[in-house]
Amino acid sequence: MQNKRILEIVRILLQQSDYITIQAITQILQVSNKTIRNDLMIVAEYLEESNLSLNKKTGAGVRIDGDEETKLYLLKEISQKSRQMTDYSPQARKIYLGLRIINCEENCRIYELASELYVSRATIHKDLFILSKTLPSYRLELIRKNNNGICIEGTERHLRDLMFDLMLEDNGYSEFVKIVKNAAYPCQNHFIFEALDYTDTDIHRLVQLIIHSGNYYINCLPFDSLVPALLRIFIIMVRNLGEHSVSLSETFMQDLQSQPLYPESRHLALLLQAEYQICFSEEEIRYIQIHFLSLQNKSRLPKDEQQEARMLGMALLRYWEDIFHRPFSEDTDFLESLVAHLGPAITRYHHGISIKNPMMSEIHAYYENTFQIVKRSMEILHIRYPYDLIDDELGYIAIHLAAALERTKQPLKTILVCHGGNGASNLLSRKLTAQLPEIEIVSLESFLSIQNADLSQIDLIITTIELSLSAEIPVLTINSLVHDYDILRLKELIKKYYKAKNTPLEEASVDKLPQ
Repeated sequence: MQNKRILEIVRILLQQSDYITIQAITQILQVSNKTIRNDLMIVAEYLEESNLSLNKKTGAGVRIDGDEETKLYLLKEISQKSRQMTDYSPQARKIYLGLRIINCEENCRIYELASELYVSRATIHKDLFILSKTLPSYRLELIRKNNNGICIEGTERHLRDLMFDLMLEDNGYSEFVKIVKNAAYPCQNHFIFEALDYTDTDIHRLVQLIIHSGNYYINCLPFDSLVPALLRIFIIMVRNLGEHSVSLSETFMQDLQSQPLYPESRHLALLLQAEYQICFSEEEIRYIQIHFLSLQNKSRLPKDEQQEARMLGMALLRYWEDIFHRPFSEDTDFLESLVAHLGPAITRYHHGISIKNPMMSEIHAYYENTFQIVKRSMEILHIRYPYDLIDDELGYIAIHLAAALERTKQPLKTILVCHGGNGASNLLSRKLTAQLPEIEIVSLESFLSIQNADLSQIDLIITTIELSLSAEIPVLTINSLVHDYDILRLKELIKKYYKAKNTPLEEASVDKLPQ
């Protein structure tokens, strides 16, 4: 796995026709003399792989010796790998800084970060201030040391949680998803997460190793759970390769002994140990188990968490029944699908594990009121069920609620008034029913009989003759032969009435809920 600064040093050396001093390299890269000297040992090993050598000459500096054609080929390869980072937004810089500082082997210095991001030191100071505001929620702290750079301090678990959330927001996450989707992903040795020293080739190798490991748990995960699971495993690998191990309390370790998925976690740890020549402690294996538990099927949850999920699910159903006036308690599929998500969600909440909901933009665009109702519902039920679920979790719950509402949609109870005989009325009725699934024609009436018909449960009247009725019911007049333009006009008008009947009522608007 290659370090971007190592590649940059190699590129600088390849562009020189003669020796260059270490001091000159430090000025170019804005790092310490000691850092460059340490890096040169790695550079020497890297060059050997291409049959080149690093020549050091006292008083003159260093240069690369070897075949000129090989040098040119390596320079081209390095240039492809070292994509410069320009035009970073403040949000992108915050993500970069967080990941970079967490994984820096030494404390980062402001001038190094400014050089890497091609911005001023003042900009870096502002970005760090913004980053520092997000850290307390992870129980982390940004530490500034006068002559020794900056670092983020806190427990390893919390550092990994921050890494996970930052990587979800990173532009490289979309490429990570593509790598998971496509076994033949065209790797180009690019650093898809710019702040980390791992290329798409490195990530593809790890992903394929895990996917084809025969791990029963991994094989059973749906894609939306597989991607975050693989990202978590990647983070575990990065931190262990950097010799940063997680620590879990004895009580926590004992609790996990009674939980499932330990064999699957150990199987994965042994696989990674053999492949990457690292050692996973028992705590690391249990840490993997925690995240496996957070994504598992509800049927494998501990009984107490299954019971919690079912009680919360039933409470939500009862609450939503009162709001929407829909018989949700009769919808067994709704309850089971809701509990299936709530179980792992509660596990994730207990262990402080976040997930990514890829549908959030669509949820906000098309189901914003439903989402806000779910959010307010959880706030209202918080006293009995104190789970502060993140928006991505609530988004999934909103989808379940939206699906249940869709199943409860009712057609518009419609009366058809036709000035023709029974044959013409029946023919017109069949045509309308076939073309307009949103309506249910409950009766056929004549010009006279409609005057005395019971309209109390009627949503719509469609007629081929002008009517004058006192009831406040929509009346749509059409041609008795139902031309195409009649159907198109009806579709547009009926869509409005159908939506009004089946969309959450005014009292179900989030603004109308109890405070």
